[in-house]
Amino acid sequence: MDLEVAGIKVNPAVIAPLDSGFLPAALFNREYRKLAANIGPEAFYLALERGDGSVSRFDINVIPLEAGHIHATFLFLERIVKFLLWQIGGWKITVSGPRETGDYIAQVYSRNGARAFDVKLMEQVYEKSFVVERLDRAKTPDARES
Repeated sequence: MDLEVAGIKVNPAVIAPLDSGFLPAALFNREYRKLAANIGPEAFYLALERGDGSVSRFDINVIPLEAGHIHATFLFLERIVKFLLWQIGGWKITVSGPRETGDYIAQVYSRNGARAFDVKLMEQVYEKSFVVERLDRAKTPDARES
């Protein structure tokens, strides 16, 4: 049985008996990355800054917006950001890529966005206002790990 999320079709080996529409993120991510590799990916950079000034940077390949699959790209990046926030944390996210994608991440990760809970939690943890900053790729901060 094929499942489709944001235009990405996935054929899981096992269908969840209690929720036949459930699609594990790992399967969606795998198919998205395959599609990006076949189309010709575009680089997207994320940097997360923590309270001590350390920065973690992640370079991710995405499907170019002009190639379509915009909703899949938005979903893919939104979930990657959420995972990174819960894995390593941060009060500031720097995104470098297409303006529309950066605007989307900034809107979703705002005090009134779909991920307002995550924003408010990170503000409590780091005791700073949560920020999403959009920069040109060349200005994306390098990693500064402690």
